[in-house]
Amino acid sequence: MGRAFARLIESQRRAFPFKIVAIQTLRHGSAFNERGLPIEPAFGPRMESVDAFLDRARAEIGVELTTLNPATGEPAISHIRSAFARGMHVVTANKGPIAHAYASLRDEARRAGLEFRFESTVMDGAPVFNMVRNNLPGCRIRGFTGVLNSTTNIAIDAMTAGQSLADGIKEAQRIGIAEADASYDIEGWDAAAKTAAIANVLMDARVTPLDVDRRGIARLTPEKLLALKSQGKTIRLISRGKTTPNGLKLRVRAEVIRESDPLASARGTSSLLILDTDLMGTVGMLEVAPGVEQTAYGVFADLVDIAKSIY
Repeated sequence: MGRAFARLIESQRRAFPFKIVAIQTLRHGSAFNERGLPIEPAFGPRMESVDAFLDRARAEIGVELTTLNPATGEPAISHIRSAFARGMHVVTANKGPIAHAYASLRDEARRAGLEFRFESTVMDGAPVFNMVRNNLPGCRIRGFTGVLNSTTNIAIDAMTAGQSLADGIKEAQRIGIAEADASYDIEGWDAAAKTAAIANVLMDARVTPLDVDRRGIARLTPEKLLALKSQGKTIRLISRGKTTPNGLKLRVRAEVIRESDPLASARGTSSLLILDTDLMGTVGMLEVAPGVEQTAYGVFADLVDIAKSIY
C-alpha cells in the first residue's frame, strides 16, 4: 500500500504538489530527501527509533501505515503521538489507534492545533468519516450495520465454490488484502477493530475491540456453505452497532442471510456500511472491488483535506 500511495502522489503532483521527504520501514530501512524521494528510493540503515526518524524528517504531515495490532493499537498510537509532539499533522491508515485511543488522540491534536485524519481505516478509500463530518451536519448516528472484512468475503466465496478456508486465505494474501496475520481477519479481530473505530468516531463510544462481542468464521465449512447456497442463502461477517436503553451494543458475527439481502452484495474485496441516523434516516455506501490503490487514495484524500484546512 505504501508503494501505491507513492505512485499516487507522483501521478497527482501537478494538481497536488505533495512530496515525500522521508520513509521509515521495518524491512527496507530509511530514506530521506528534503526535495522529495522517488517512487523507488535508495534505502539506508533504519533509524534507531521513530523519534529519531521524525526529528530528521522534519515533515509537515506524518503518514502512519503500520500493520494492525488489534489488542493494543501499538506501536501506531505512539508513532502518532510522537508526530504530534513535533507539530506534525497526522494521517493514518491503521485502524488500531482509532479503535483503541481515538478520543485521546483527537483531543491531543486539537490542543496542539493539529489536524488528524484516518479515512482509510474502515472502508479503504470510501468516504465514511469525511462524509458524516462534511455532509451530515446535525445528524446523530444511532447505529450501523456493515460488511467490512474482505478476507472473510473471499474465504466464504472460496468455500461456497467447494474450496477450503485455507484456499480462501491464500487468495486474499495473493491479492494483498489480508492482514499480516490472517487470523486477525478469520477470527473477527479486524472487523471488531473497525466496529470499535466507527463507534468511537461517529458515536463517541470510547470502546476498544475487546468491548465488541466477536465471533469469526473459523468454524465454517464448505459443506455448510454449499447447503446454504442450495437454499438461496449465504453468510457474511457482519458488524453491528446499536444504541439501546442499556447502552451501546457492538458485535461481529458470521450471519446467515438471503442471497437477495443487500448485505450479500459485498462480495470479494467489496464492503458495505449502512448508518442509522436521526435526521437523514438510513443512508449507506457500497464500495465495489477495491484494491490497495483505493486504500492509498483514502490516505491521499486525507492529505488534500488537511492541506485545505491549513493553507
